[in-house]
Amino acid sequence: MKAHRSQQALVHLSLLVALLLTLIPWPTALQLWMPQWTAMVIAYWSLHNQNRSVMLLAFFYGLLLDVLMGSLLGKHGMALVALSFLVLKSAKQLRMTSFWQLLLMVLVLLFNDLIIRLFIDWASYGYLPKWQDFLPLISVVFIWPWLHYLLNRIDNYLRHH
Repeated sequence: MKAHRSQQALVHLSLLVALLLTLIPWPTALQLWMPQWTAMVIAYWSLHNQNRSVMLLAFFYGLLLDVLMGSLLGKHGMALVALSFLVLKSAKQLRMTSFWQLLLMVLVLLFNDLIIRLFIDWASYGYLPKWQDFLPLISVVFIWPWLHYLLNRIDNYLRHH
């Protein structure tokens, strides 16, 4: 029971840190490259938690992200629930792939998350996507391995201590 509580605390703490990283102002030159921290953390926990409650957390933290960023209410919530659903649906296959195949699949899933958000922006505001909107996906390639390693180490430590 204690391990379950510590894991739930870690899930919430990692999502709060992801929200903070999203809100931290980046230098102008790097703003285009800022990854979707919350989406990456939701993808990790959907892959490793195997509990459908992650979808509820995805929606809640997505709404919180919408409020904090001043975006259309439900935009991030919908995209994160779709991301969580797709990861949960294919989690068994994803866990049996190599690390690099997993990275590629996470990249595809985060691309899907981005497409959903861009579609909502287009449908709501008539926003036409630019090629710069896809630059954060490149930073995911460099950040995901470290994020996966860090969360995996902390999660394993909490499970065994």
